Amino acid sequence: MNETEKTIEKILTSDARRKEFRKKLLKLGYVKKAKEANQIMEVIADFGMMSDAGNKKIARAVSSAKNEKDLKAKIDKISTMAGGKYGEASEDEVYQRALDAMQSKAKGVQNRPDANMLIQLRKFKDITKDGEIRTDDMKSSKVKRDDAVKVHDTLMQVRGPVRTKYLQLLQKNKQSFSKAFNAILKVANK
Repeated sequence: MNETEKTIEKILTSDARRKEFRKKLLKLGYVKKAKEANQIMEVIADFGMMSDAGNKKIARAVSSAKNEKDLKAKIDKISTMAGGKYGEASEDEVYQRALDAMQSKAKGVQNRPDANMLIQLRKFKDITKDGEIRTDDMKSSKVKRDDAVKVHDTLMQVRGPVRTKYLQLLQKNKQSFSKAFNAILKVANK
């Protein structure tokens, strides 16, 4: 048991009613589902929903989906939930992020701040030699320092939503990184 589970155990066993409630939760499997949803939230914290509750609903859908078709059906259901409160779930961007989270092999290690693509590019401003950048598929790509600095500076000149789209392309996998990096570098060299 980790620290969180021990704390929950202590709280729930303090009262007989809570103990009975805990048994029902375990029987229904909600505790396990919450743990799986939290692991998905570690991979991709923001699915593009307006609220944290919406992001958590998408994470739960990703953790329980068996395939892409099932995921699409669950996201469509979320978009009609609560009288349209989560209507933005039907957008393509939300679905694409959920699909990326479902297919991601990173298992939470990319959520560390130093694994963020913008941070990885920014570190090249401080060093004088070439280095590597790791993507979500856990593969590294060698980049030249000067090129990385140019790409970083170009990304910092564009608006936030556009930057986010390019950062997602850079972060996704090695092939997507190479394609987006070279495209951004071509723009930076003009």
